[in-house]
Formats: sequence, structure tokens, C-alpha cells
Amino acid sequence: MFGALSFFASNIFMKEILSPELYGYLSVFITYFSFIYVFGNFGTEQVFLRFSVPEAKNKISTQKTLLYLSLFFTLFSALTGTILFKHWYKEISINPVFLFFSSLSIIGSTFLFSVLRLNSNFVLSQLLSNSWKIGMFFLSAVYLIYSYSDFYLFLNIISMIMIVCFIFYLFYIIKKIQFNFSTERTNKQLFESSFHFFISISSFSLIIFADRFIVEHKYTFEKFGDFFYLSTFFLAPFSIIQSYIGFKQLIHFKTNFIKRDFQRFLKKVILFGVLMAVGLCAITFLIRYFKIINFPFEHYISIIILLLITGIVRLYASSVSAAFEAKTSIETLRKSNLLIVIITVLILLFTFIFVDSIEMITVNIIIVWFLRSLICKQLLYNQIKKEK
Repeated sequence: MFGALSFFASNIFMKEILSPELYGYLSVFITYFSFIYVFGNFGTEQVFLRFSVPEAKNKISTQKTLLYLSLFFTLFSALTGTILFKHWYKEISINPVFLFFSSLSIIGSTFLFSVLRLNSNFVLSQLLSNSWKIGMFFLSAVYLIYSYSDFYLFLNIISMIMIVCFIFYLFYIIKKIQFNFSTERTNKQLFESSFHFFISISSFSLIIFADRFIVEHKYTFEKFGDFFYLSTFFLAPFSIIQSYIGFKQLIHFKTNFIKRDFQRFLKKVILFGVLMAVGLCAITFLIRYFKIINFPFEHYISIIILLLITGIVRLYASSVSAAFEAKTSIETLRKSNLLIVIITVLILLFTFIFVDSIEMITVNIIIVWFLRSLICKQLLYNQIKKEK
């Protein structure tokens, strides 16, 4: 939660400090690292969580193949991400070697996060996951207080934080946690599961980041920076609750899933989302009334309303996903992947080619989120019905 709040506050601080163009560059930088953190392991961390067993405190039973897969995808994603970033964003002058190692660190942190989570080191796992966001908060606060504006120094320090934290936690895990390797699962089973989780995480990553990529492609860095700022301002509070649901409810649903209780839970989530949206509107009004922030929110009313709807739908979708990930079978996962990928690709391709309005881009993303949650929920219900 503190990580999401740190991310939220640091973006507000940097928007006040940087020029519109430089804030657009920062938005691209943050989007890149957020994307590779989610996608860089190609879903192997989910397979690790699914097929590894904590035998005792600081002792985990797993398969060597999973560690090799994670290492391969970490290196592959870091190298590919660095090459593509330098090719697409020549305007952002960051050292490629530094970019590679920071990319490697944040992707590797995804797997280390899963190890700590499985070992019940919940506080440490959250600190690892959010260390660069917390670092960005303190650094942006220093920039704001002392009126610093060195953009590339900011990027380099954040990158260094990623690298140092990854190395620290890597050595901590190597020293503290013992891995016992088993052959309970065949490589074929592991590769098949990895493939399906890769498809699932690909569609999930597309939905989360598609609006940013499309807006960045169709508009200037300045316009993208404004959209990124609005997305951060109005979606970050929802993301905090999403993280809580994903982290806590997944464990709960694994051992205690009752359809009737789950349906009640979804209704509560929707109500809470609506109340949160109303609260954010009130806070925004007060911020503008007392001129606490210079950003002209009143020029973006339609986008703000759509972002709030996005937040509510994402909150609902995260609740469904927590249950789905906890209870789904490979067969159900295969069906959901096929349907979700087809729908997601078709809608996003249409949006990328034919849609130019930021409002309509956001509407299409809402539709994708909603359809994704409906598909997962219905397939899960069908699976549970068959199992009975």
C-alpha cells in the first residue's frame, strides 16, 4: 500500500517540477519499467507459485526447470527491452548498459517477490516489490523541497535503487532459503503450464498498458504525460485496493471459496469502488478550489469520469481474478486464454488503427476489462459446477 501511495505522490511532485516534455519522458520511463515488471518473466513466476510447496519455514520444494526458465526469460526480456527502448525512444538519453542492468533487476525482482511470498515473508516481498517506488517518492520529495530539476540524474538514481535492491534480496534469498528440487512435475507439464500462464499474463499486460501505449503512439510526449498523470492520479487509489485483494484474497480463495459468499463480496467491491470514485471527485474539487496543485483538472472532465469507471471495473476484475487464479484448472485456463486473447486483440487492434480520441481509447479499455472479468467468472462457475 505504501508503495502505491509513494508512486502516486512522486508523480504529483515531479509533475510540478519538470517541464511538460520531460514529464512525458518520465512517464515513458515509468511505463516501461512497470510493464517489464509485470510481463518480463513471461508468467513463470505464476507457475512457480502454483507448483512449488513451502515444506517448512525457509525451505521450498520446487523444480529446477522453473528456475532455469525464469533466468532465461529475465535475461531475454532485459536485453530485448533495452534494445527496443533505445530504438523507440532515442530522445531519452539513458546509458544502455545501465538500462540493461536496471531492467534485469526489476524483472528478476518479480521472481524473487514470488519466492518471498511463498515463504510467507509478506513484509519483505512488499518492500522488494515497491522499493523503487518508495525510492522515487523520497527522491522526488528532495527535488521538490530543494527545487532540483536534473531529469537524468533522477532516472539514474532510480535505476541504481532497482539494481541495489535486487542484489540485496538475491543474496538474502540465497543465504536464507533452501530449495529442495523434486521431479513431481514433468518438464512437459511445466512447459505447458508456463505457456498458458504466458498467454494469460500477455493479455493482462496488454489490457493494463494498452491505453498508455496507444496514447503515446498517437500523441506528443506532452499529451501522453498529461494522460499518464491523470491515470496515476485517479487509478492509483484503486490500484492500492487491487493489490490488497490480489495479495490477500488469492490465499483466502484457495482454501475457502463459496460461490454465494463470493457474489456478496463482488457487490461490496462495486459499492466500495463507487464510493471511492465519489471521494476522489470531492478531493479533486478541493485541490483545485484551494489551488494546491496547478494541473487544470477541469479541462479533462470526460477523461476523468472514464478513468473513474475504469477504476471501478478494474477493482471488480481483480476480485474475479483472485478467485480465478486460486481455483482455475489448466483446462479452464486454456479456455479463458483463448477467449480473452481473441477479444483483447480484436478490440485493441481496432482501437490502435481506427480510434484517435483519448476518451474512446479509454472506453474500449473499459470494455476489455469488463468482458475479461465476465469470461473468467463464468468459466470458473462452470468449472465448479462440473466438479460437483
